Amino acid sequence: MKLNILIVGVGGQGALTTAHLIARAAVKAGLNAITAETHGMAQRGGSVEVHIRIGEVLSPLIPEGSADIVLALEPVEALRYAKYIGKNTSIILNSRKLVPPSVTIGLGRYPGFEEILENLRKIAKVVYVVPASELALKIGDVVATNVVVVGVLLSLFEMPFRIEHVEEVIKETMKNSEMNLKALKMGYNFKSNQLSAV
Repeated sequence: MKLNILIVGVGGQGALTTAHLIARAAVKAGLNAITAETHGMAQRGGSVEVHIRIGEVLSPLIPEGSADIVLALEPVEALRYAKYIGKNTSIILNSRKLVPPSVTIGLGRYPGFEEILENLRKIAKVVYVVPASELALKIGDVVATNVVVVGVLLSLFEMPFRIEHVEEVIKETMKNSEMNLKALKMGYNFKSNQLSAV
């Protein structure tokens, strides 16, 4: 068994925490899990890419075109790392945009959401658009967006670990575990027929 999950976003969105939750849950289920952060997270707002490889794998980096699942915490970041997306890749795309300062001051252009989707549709198997940040705000804090996305992942796909494994990791490692457990359940209970699969 081999599972390649790529998490992309910007600094401050919790991409590394997301990878930590998934990898530790996999280990709790008795699986081998390797993670690799290939871009620095110190700069808030900077681009972030984290690889998770579960199962019979040795290298920590996902080969180009071989991501099984991409969790995009920010829409345009899915396009930035398109080289990892192939015809068998499923994408969970948070719908909330975080426009970088370079665009705000007129030095760059942020593509429209439909343009992002159109480009992703051409290269991926399926894209699930999820209002994860809005769901996180319903429980009180947008910082829980990443945990909502993990809940959606577990509801959409048959993972080699269970939601109970993720709950254990949250209780053991996260400060505001009560809020994050709610975020996980909110994502998990956000039924696939409520998702926009494109």
